Amino acid sequence: MVNTKDEFKELVSSIEKQSWYKKPLAFGIARLSRGVLDKNLILEATYPTINWNENSGSGTVFLAAIKQSGYEIDINRSEAVFPLTDNFLTFCIEAYKPFYEEKEKHKNLQVISTLASLPIDSGLSADDFRVVFIFEDDKPQSVETTYLKLIAKHTKKVENLNLEGVEELLTNCAWIDGVPVELEWLRQNEIILKVADKFPKIDYVGKYSRLLKHIILSDDEIACKGSLLK
Repeated sequence: MVNTKDEFKELVSSIEKQSWYKKPLAFGIARLSRGVLDKNLILEATYPTINWNENSGSGTVFLAAIKQSGYEIDINRSEAVFPLTDNFLTFCIEAYKPFYEEKEKHKNLQVISTLASLPIDSGLSADDFRVVFIFEDDKPQSVETTYLKLIAKHTKKVENLNLEGVEELLTNCAWIDGVPVELEWLRQNEIILKVADKFPKIDYVGKYSRLLKHIILSDDEIACKGSLLK
C-alpha cells in the first residue's frame, strides 16, 4: 500500500532496479477505433493524454502494473502494446493514492481514475483500450504507436521522429465527423444507405484525418499545417 509521496518514490525506485525494467521514452493509454467489417482492424488510436520523455514515475508504475497483470515485457523491443485490465487499473490506483487530493495536476491519474469509474452502460469495454509504450524511436510497428508519435509531433513535444513505414500500417478510410469508417463497408451498404437517405457526408478519404481530433490547437492556429507526416 502506498500512502505517501515518499512511498511512491520508493516504489518507483524499487521497480527501476528490476532486471525486466526498461525506462520508456513515451507512453499512454489509447482508445481504439475499429473496423465495422473487421473488428480486429484498428483504424485509429485516440489518447486522452500522452507522455514523451516526461512523467517517468507514471511510466514506471504503468510498466509494473502490466507486469503485475501477468504480461512479459520484452526490453529488447522498441515498443510494446498491452491490453487494459482490471489488475492494471487497481495497481495504478493504489500507487497514485497520495496524489488524489491534487488530481487536477496529474493527467495520468485523471485517465486512470476515469477508466476505473467508467459506467457499465458507456458502451466501452477493456478491449477498446490499450496501454502503449515506446522504448526507442525506431520504425513504428503498430497503429497505436503511430498515433502516439503523430500526437507528440503535432503537440510539439518533440521535433523529429521516425515515422518510416506508417502508411503501410494505416488503413485508407472515409472520415465522417472525424470518425474513420471502412470504405468497403460503405460500398457494401451503398444502396440501402442511399435509398434510405442515410448515406453519410464524407469529409475526407485518407489514412489519417486532416486534423487530429485529439489535439487542442493553440489560440493562433486554425488547423495543423500540411501533412501530418511532415
